[in-house]
Amino acid sequence: LLSNNKGDWLWIVDPIDGTTNFVHGMPLCMPSIAVAYKKHVVVGVIYDPHRDELFSAIRGQGAYLNQETAIHVGAQDVIGDSIVAMGSPPGTESLQMSLKGVAALMPKVRTIRMLGSAALMLAWVACGRLTAYWEYDLSSWDIAAGAIIIEEAGGRFTDLCNHPYHLTTRKIIGSNGLVHEDILKELNEAGVT
Repeated sequence: LLSNNKGDWLWIVDPIDGTTNFVHGMPLCMPSIAVAYKKHVVVGVIYDPHRDELFSAIRGQGAYLNQETAIHVGAQDVIGDSIVAMGSPPGTESLQMSLKGVAALMPKVRTIRMLGSAALMLAWVACGRLTAYWEYDLSSWDIAAGAIIIEEAGGRFTDLCNHPYHLTTRKIIGSNGLVHEDILKELNEAGVT
């Protein structure tokens, strides 16, 4: 993370989100860049070079695909119709929470996907390809750009206790907003918070 001398602006850059995918030649890796002003994300850009898709958002100006097409989150309003993505960081506690989350959600949702790139899954929530994405432990460079893109596409982005997202938030969920509470309820009842 870099900031200028005044400290008002902060660049949040992940040059290759999905590093393990990249190392193994899987086309599920990409750069993710966000800019925060006074600790609030104001710009987010995720570029998928494998599909030549640029997802971007500026606070208050909507979210776009390839700078031309406005994107919007999906319309699924029932948890059973939801395609939920997730990740599983390598830490022991994160693994335990991920397994609890899978056990709680799998019987309730349409399906669960793990693609290995937080940036990609967040971008896909923003454009309606996925309904929601959650993960127990991520860093700001993994999620800052995706958070603003989802919000500007009409979705919700919070921590796993349903508190507003901040740059220090590590346990996250981004969704279309319509099933946000239902997914959080299932996760929280399973002990994932």
